[in-house]
Amino acid sequence: MNREKESIRSLEPYVTNPTICSVKLDANEGDKDLYRDLLKKLGESDITLNYYPDDSYSELKKEINNYVGYEPKNITVGNGSSELLDLCVKTFVDKDETILSLDPTFSMYSIYAQVFSAKYIGAKAEEDFKVNVDSIIKDIKENNPKLIILCNPNNPTGSVLTKEEVRKIIKSTDALIALDEAYMEFGDESLIDEVMDYDNLLIVKTVSKAFSLAGIRMGYIVANEDIITSIEKVRAPYNLNSLSTYIATEALRQKERMFHYVKNIKEEREKIYKALVNLGVKAYKSSANFVFFKSDIDNLQKKLVDKDVLIRKFSGKLDGYYRVSVGTKEQNEKFLEAFKEVM
Repeated sequence: MNREKESIRSLEPYVTNPTICSVKLDANEGDKDLYRDLLKKLGESDITLNYYPDDSYSELKKEINNYVGYEPKNITVGNGSSELLDLCVKTFVDKDETILSLDPTFSMYSIYAQVFSAKYIGAKAEEDFKVNVDSIIKDIKENNPKLIILCNPNNPTGSVLTKEEVRKIIKSTDALIALDEAYMEFGDESLIDEVMDYDNLLIVKTVSKAFSLAGIRMGYIVANEDIITSIEKVRAPYNLNSLSTYIATEALRQKERMFHYVKNIKEEREKIYKALVNLGVKAYKSSANFVFFKSDIDNLQKKLVDKDVLIRKFSGKLDGYYRVSVGTKEQNEKFLEAFKEVM
């Protein structure tokens, strides 16, 4: 007997790649050594594991405040931005209401919609994957979405909406807009300083990318108090564990490391982009920690895996497109060397 609810019977799960390579550049992860010393500090800390975490996450929110400049009443935290976006759908979208996002974008958005029996619409990008703001606004007016999710910079394309473009979208609608800025530390168009200027905007951030802490799964939302209060009604108690809370708090206290790391990533990103273009590859300018490109090489991913290099391969509408994360200088050089050999 199939006991699944009807909305998920046709759902294709989000599948991660189990392939292991020494040069792993498929998942937009960071430098494994950036905050490695925090693991050693755990043993010297006064953290206790027999008690539930402090559900107010006061110390963590204090450091988030020091980073983005907002009080705890304007912040909620969770297991990565993924859980928080899931919470946004749970909190604000009813069955058969509409979620609008970009196309292509992070595939989990449409999965959240399907799980909660909501309708999902992807606003089509232009041929070069540039987002047409006027076209998005037209789609918004025609479909009257309850929630709009904008990944900015966008995953997997790396394209970015300017502040003015995002403002134009926000002002065009009363719908709630969830601005997913998971990659924005690598770009220059964050609206975090303006989030309180709008009553229909929330911004989702994470330590997975720029802070190189994908393994601890910590993200946070910044919004006005009304939005945060609504989400807090739905958030499960103790949703972020004590270990993740401790490491995220310490990393935020040492954010200068992150700033230096991001500077290096931007420099390496430009090197990869130019190298691919010089090889005749159709690569796209990126504001994230990866480069999106098109290749006609048969079985490119497999051929690179044979050379101990793993990148992300797409299928379906994006068949023939790939995404390579920007790694360390040595990893990037190995990727480009293997790519040239494959060519």
